[in-house]
Amino acid sequence: MQLAKELFQLQELELDLESHLMQASKLRAILQDDSALKQAENVLAEAAALLKEQQAALRELESQSADLDAKINEVKKSLYSGRISNPKELSNLSREQESLEAKRTQVDDQALEGMDRLEELQTNCNQIMENLVAVRALWQQSQTQNTQALELTLSEIEKLKNELHEFLTRFDQSDLALFQTLRKSKGRAVSKVEQGNCRGCGLKLTAAWIQRARAGTLVQCSGCQRILYLD
Repeated sequence: MQLAKELFQLQELELDLESHLMQASKLRAILQDDSALKQAENVLAEAAALLKEQQAALRELESQSADLDAKINEVKKSLYSGRISNPKELSNLSREQESLEAKRTQVDDQALEGMDRLEELQTNCNQIMENLVAVRALWQQSQTQNTQALELTLSEIEKLKNELHEFLTRFDQSDLALFQTLRKSKGRAVSKVEQGNCRGCGLKLTAAWIQRARAGTLVQCSGCQRILYLD
């Protein structure tokens, strides 16, 4: 029973090491994953691009309005300078003034709408920036915590590896070969006996098999071939 117990302990040690190795792998993956931060940054970049585009559109409307103002003033000078007396020319200038003023009104209306849109985009951009700041703070906090967790896990891995190396020296090569073969094929090489059943496969064991295991003989379950271990 002592050999089966030690093989069971070896199995638990290996399983513990495997668990820590998996945990270290998960932590490395988490530390490398900045997708949430990148997504928040991309959302801000898109919002900033829309804001910049709207600012450019508004500047263009302001430029158009200024150009129209200049043209209207030129028409007014010609219209009221007294240099033109021809009724047809005066009528044409008057219609041109009305057309230019109508265009300017249209442009100014578009500019007002553009300013409202700009304000909305600026507010949205500010909110997204605040969200990015919060996301970055959480990400940095997570990085710190997971870095510390990884360091502790790696430290524990080294400890377990050293324990495992020392523990392996207790066994004969033939016993280790059987153990390792079963570990590869079954996942668990040693199975506890609980209430007369093999925990690995559930087979009901005979009293003779249980007696042999209790006597210290290395006994394998006839159902799953795992090594039987009694507490």
